[in-house]
Amino acid sequence: MTKTLHKIRKVLFYTVSVLEVLAAIMIALGILAHLFMFRQLWTFLGVADLTGYLEYVFDALIGIELVKLLCRHDLTSMVEVLLFAVTRYLILHHSQSLEVLFSVISIGILFAVRKFLFIHPETKEETARRREHFD
Repeated sequence: MTKTLHKIRKVLFYTVSVLEVLAAIMIALGILAHLFMFRQLWTFLGVADLTGYLEYVFDALIGIELVKLLCRHDLTSMVEVLLFAVTRYLILHHSQSLEVLFSVISIGILFAVRKFLFIHPETKEETARRREHFD
């Protein structure tokens, strides 16, 4: 049962990774379409403009990150989900200066947490090897 569950998680994680790449391609194509003024594309997709299109894509990305969080069960995934959510808010909502400042500060805090407070598995293994060497 555990091997089967591990295989399912692995396939799901790979599928979600492919979906992330497709979402990045969709964002790039949407920006190109906006730059070249393809207004027909927005009406075809059922959104008003680039902001509406990006809203759909960012919602999908947050969902993808949530699936990755459920597959991996680690804090890195949780920080990535929070980063996507705050970034989505920052990009899509036309907020007041104070809200933008708080969003940028929260992104900075999330990056600081990821950089300074996480101990990566490689670091844990290296520390354990050093302790064995000195014991």
